[in-house]
Amino acid sequence: MRIKVQLSVGGQQVKADELVIEETKLGELTDEEIEQAIEINIRSWADKMISIDWEVVE
Repeated sequence: MRIKVQLSVGGQQVKADELVIEETKLGELTDEEIEQAIEINIRSWADKMISIDWEVVE
């Protein structure tokens, strides 16, 4: 299964990618379980892509 993901900041796309989940890993999962697996993969991808730095200026 291929999933297209896009990361946008301020309404502008900054990153696009395609995630692949092997059909054999999905096995006999229900539609709900497949959706959860997709969401887990997307969250993992986002965690790798997003970094926020900040500092106190006053």
